Amino acid sequence: MVKKATPPVRSQPITKTLNAKRLEVENRRLLRKNEELKKRNRELELISQAFLSINSCLELDRVLSTILETIRNLFGAVGSSIWLVDPDSDEMVCQQAAGLGRNIVRGWRLSPGEGVAGWVSSHGKSLILRDTREDLRHFPEVADKMRVELRSIVSVPMRIKGEVIGALQVVDKKIGRFKDTHAILLELLADASTIAIENAQLFERANLEIAERKLAQKKLKESENALKDKSAALKEVNTAMNVLLKNREEDQADMENIIVANVKDMVLPFLEKLSRSKLDEKQATYVEIIQSNISNIVSPFLRQIPMKFFDLTPTEIQIADLVRKDKTTKEIAQLLNASSKTIEAHRNRLRKKLGLTNQRIQLRDYLMTLV
Repeated sequence: MVKKATPPVRSQPITKTLNAKRLEVENRRLLRKNEELKKRNRELELISQAFLSINSCLELDRVLSTILETIRNLFGAVGSSIWLVDPDSDEMVCQQAAGLGRNIVRGWRLSPGEGVAGWVSSHGKSLILRDTREDLRHFPEVADKMRVELRSIVSVPMRIKGEVIGALQVVDKKIGRFKDTHAILLELLADASTIAIENAQLFERANLEIAERKLAQKKLKESENALKDKSAALKEVNTAMNVLLKNREEDQADMENIIVANVKDMVLPFLEKLSRSKLDEKQATYVEIIQSNISNIVSPFLRQIPMKFFDLTPTEIQIADLVRKDKTTKEIAQLLNASSKTIEAHRNRLRKKLGLTNQRIQLRDYLMTLV
């Protein structure tokens, strides 16, 4: 029996080659996947650090600076900036910037809707410019001022409680630098940033209110102290015035006592001698009147006479005094060397001045109530 010859196997080297190529492709794919995972881990780590650093600070400028430096490092871009809407003018104001030309960009103002940041803020949508030369929404004046051409821009809206307050923006000099993944990542950072911004703004307002309250309390304390000082000074003045008034009253009392003593010692004795001398009836009456008047003058009682009594003329005062002494019109006329008719006219004027016209009260009775 003849054995058949076995043909040579040629497929084994081809299979090994195919398997090696497949393995190489798979390894490359795994390496790319691994690199992507490493990059993603790095991004997540940076985002985590950004969230921690952002929320650990309440000073607005430091918060914004931390946000922008984190984004610039994460994206590897030449610059980043935060634009906020001015509530008074609706303009876009660059509140803070990092990287290339940050001092030039910071504080820059754009009209409502102007530039990429203005468009994003007005429309509330994220925007990627792969080449700024091909998009009219790019505002070149800022870059011209920086003397550098920015070719790529990614900008996303910043919201607080659903309301757009501004835009977070990253720029670079290379064309096509940013992709949709950058915009998504930037939107996440924008959300975290707006929370931190709101907290910082609330913190600033609280500090301002506290400072204003402390200032008001300080002014109130100063006013209270000034009022106390004035009150103390006024009290001292009142005390001094009371002392002066008391001294004046004492001086007045002393003066009255001196006058009374002098009258008693130097006048009344001579009047007493005169009254005992040989006088006719008229002269005796005069002496009696003088004695009575002097007694009234030195009497403390006169200080209680109403002021309206001093509106009378000297003659009327003299007649009123004689009426009070129960002298008749005829007797008064004889004492004053006047006619009864004249004395009667004076009596009528007295009643009028004293408010006794048409009153059923005797002039003498009324005058006795005054003295």
